[in-house]
Amino acid sequence: MTMLETRPAATRPANDPERPAPPRWSILGTLLITLPPAALTMVMTVIGIGTRGLWNDEYATWYTATLSFAELRRLIGNVDAVVAPYYVFMHAWVAVFGQSAASLRMPSVLAMAAAAVLVALLGRRLFDPAVGLAAGLLFAGLPAISRYGQEARPYSFAIALVTLATLMLLRAIDQPVWRRWFLYGGCLIGAGFAHIVTLSILIPHALFMWYAFRNRGDLRLLRWIAGAVIAITVALPLAAEGHAQASAIDWIKLNGTALGQLPARLFGAGVVAAVVAGVAVLTVVLLWARQRTTVILLAVWALFPPLFCLVTFPLLHLFLHRYLLFTLPAWVLLAAAGGYAVARAARRSVGALSLAGLLVVAAVFYLGVPGQATARHSPLVGEPDFRAAARSVQSRQFPGDAIAFAGAGRNGRRAFDYETRRAPVRPADVLVARTSQQIGQFGTVECADPGRCVGDTRRIWLITATATYQDPLTGMTETIQAYLNSAFTFTEIQSFSNVRIFLLNRKV
Repeated sequence: MTMLETRPAATRPANDPERPAPPRWSILGTLLITLPPAALTMVMTVIGIGTRGLWNDEYATWYTATLSFAELRRLIGNVDAVVAPYYVFMHAWVAVFGQSAASLRMPSVLAMAAAAVLVALLGRRLFDPAVGLAAGLLFAGLPAISRYGQEARPYSFAIALVTLATLMLLRAIDQPVWRRWFLYGGCLIGAGFAHIVTLSILIPHALFMWYAFRNRGDLRLLRWIAGAVIAITVALPLAAEGHAQASAIDWIKLNGTALGQLPARLFGAGVVAAVVAGVAVLTVVLLWARQRTTVILLAVWALFPPLFCLVTFPLLHLFLHRYLLFTLPAWVLLAAAGGYAVARAARRSVGALSLAGLLVVAAVFYLGVPGQATARHSPLVGEPDFRAAARSVQSRQFPGDAIAFAGAGRNGRRAFDYETRRAPVRPADVLVARTSQQIGQFGTVECADPGRCVGDTRRIWLITATATYQDPLTGMTETIQAYLNSAFTFTEIQSFSNVRIFLLNRKV
């Protein structure tokens, strides 16, 4: 027998599916638990927002946001269809607010601040106001929130919309009228448009609804099915198109290293992951008998998506920490409720002990300092410093110079397009036969006859994302490599993080 079946109705917690209506909260009380997490999240995500260089995926966001709609349609017909709604939004955003790094990242900052507010509201709803406040602050303190809250990608939106959908689910259970179920379905659609993996939240929601229906027997609760079906129906074409383009994520690997690094990458630091997960497990144990539905909702929300991506990896290739960031609210809600869980288990007043969640917040902030520094490192750890390379070339280029790109990993062409977008003169990209806009891809088609394309160009700047021991022409076609080696001499000019610059002078 669960707590829901044994406790009298008058003493059931606010998240109890049998409860006829939640308590009414004052506007002041709501502001007191939501403004601090929102403000703290804004501060944590704004610090360094314009100083850290963009990386490959953010350059892709800028590129798509500056395409014409015809070019964008051509692109998403071949790749990244699942991110198309975000690209359309960013197209409008850039048209109004510009293309600076801070501007590109500001939507993510705002979405992450909104997510912090929603986490606080959900914590209050599931536990009490003190837990809501602690959960919102804990969310703001995670290094991963700083990292992806200032990234020009849709992950902040995914986190916010999944949390909002969960909050709307609880509201719909309180008053299962059609309007609330449609709002719930709309939030799910938004979450699916932000990232298709977020729809795995339907499993913890389904389990919670099963408990609610079993305990209340209200047939109106079956309207949840309509909300879920609406979301799946709308998102299904997007998912099908994304599956047809699955080759774009074939680079994702599932091995022991990926599994072992998941906690540290998901939370932004391994020690932070250990603290949050450890307290979350304690909460699950202590509240299992008393608030089982809440525990199941949050625990399955935290664990099912990565397990789903793990099991389906041979088919879907979705096991990547960035795709699972929307599970973080569940983890922080459980961790923030540690003191509350101790109080409930000891049958003590929950008020003061609920604030014990602030100790977890303090621990995460203290232990997360190295992770916060890593989140703001420019360039991102392991990424090429194309920003510095572009500045170096700009300071040394002569009229008539050309430029070429190589590398075993990242290709700097899109990065240089961004970093030199305001330059009055840029070296000609002479080895491109067809541009990415023309072929509807992120890459290009390179010249089959490099001698004809290069013509009488005397100097070529080669930007190569290769290690010192690698051939700088790695990644180019054999024809182009043979031509450049025969027609030019190579001089290494400068080396930055994971990128080298060579000046190629034509042989006499």
